[in-house]
Amino acid sequence: MMQFNRQQPTATATAPAAAPTATGAPARAPGRSAYAGVSGADQRDPMAELGTYRMRVIACAEGHNPGTRRDSYKVTLRVEDAAEGSLTPVGTVCTTVALFTSAGLSELKRFAFHAAGFGPTLEQRQSEPTVAKRLAAEGEAKYNELEESNFGYQGAILEASAGHANGAPSLVGRLVDVCVTRGKDVINKQTGAPTGDYYRNYTWGVVPEEEQTAA
Repeated sequence: MMQFNRQQPTATATAPAAAPTATGAPARAPGRSAYAGVSGADQRDPMAELGTYRMRVIACAEGHNPGTRRDSYKVTLRVEDAAEGSLTPVGTVCTTVALFTSAGLSELKRFAFHAAGFGPTLEQRQSEPTVAKRLAAEGEAKYNELEESNFGYQGAILEASAGHANGAPSLVGRLVDVCVTRGKDVINKQTGAPTGDYYRNYTWGVVPEEEQTAA
């Protein structure tokens, strides 16, 4: 058995030991640390690269973009199938983000009514552009009518998709086709030089109900 050596008390009192002193660099004066304000959020999902895809909507979320000081709406999608030559592999999770600007909300609306099943297919867009334009206008009108007649206002489906309990159907789980093409280069605002990234142009297409499969 291990034995402990007990110190025997002495008759004379001893002065208390001095408090330990810090060694090394002097203490930092109160102020902002280099580690303050750092976010531990997961890395953002990428945007789809150029190509033609069948995607499944797996999440929608309302948010705010601090850089632009605008509200935003993020759609998270998973690539279920990809045409030959497409640059984003099957199984990739990617996002699109629409800022609450006139252009951003228009793009979001185009996604929404195509994902809901209203409008032309990608095949119709590519082979019959005049017909596709008419089908898109008719599809948007039917989508608006669905929302207004059943839920009393436009935007109910996008709200429901982002988690609002308003009784409207959600787009989460739906399949939608999309062709991603290259837009303008993204420019660094400080240097004026291209960043190497680019803006995406999205052309959405309806996936017919008979082709809507479970996740």
